[in-house]
Amino acid sequence: MLGFSLVVNESQLWKKINSLQKTQKLWHFTRIESATIRGIPDLNCLINGCEFWLELKSKESKNLGLSNYQINWHIKHQKCGGQVFILLPSTKQRGFKLFRVVGLDSRNHIISNHIPNHIPNHTCNHIISNHTIISNHIDKNQGIFRLVLESRTLSDLFEQLEKLLKK
Repeated sequence: MLGFSLVVNESQLWKKINSLQKTQKLWHFTRIESATIRGIPDLNCLINGCEFWLELKSKESKNLGLSNYQINWHIKHQKCGGQVFILLPSTKQRGFKLFRVVGLDSRNHIISNHIPNHIPNHTCNHIISNHTIISNHIDKNQGIFRLVLESRTLSDLFEQLEKLLKK
């Protein structure tokens, strides 16, 4: 099951995910610890043929806790056709939330990478130039982050994500 219990840090969240993957035949998650590549997410994940990257965050904070380097990595990876998400424990719902960065190109068009049910939001005036985020790009209302999935358990969240990625 691996439902919500108080997750204090990213290391403990990784331990939950790692325990879960060991129970699944066609799941392979690799933790990446790199000081040489700025912004690279914490995990490379493969679920039954669907590959994606996952950034682990332990608590909600400004910009979901992502640095500008991380946000830029997410946007560039998505522009090239890759999938990348942010996993955050939800203390209010006692479950987990999965977000993605939604960037805008130089014409203020959303870079969505064809995630089903994605609803564009053109209300924020954000500009990305040469993969560099202009200051004030990220607003207090998390205008560049979109909730993709929410679930009470990690296993359910990853199963739902697999279905979305296969569409």
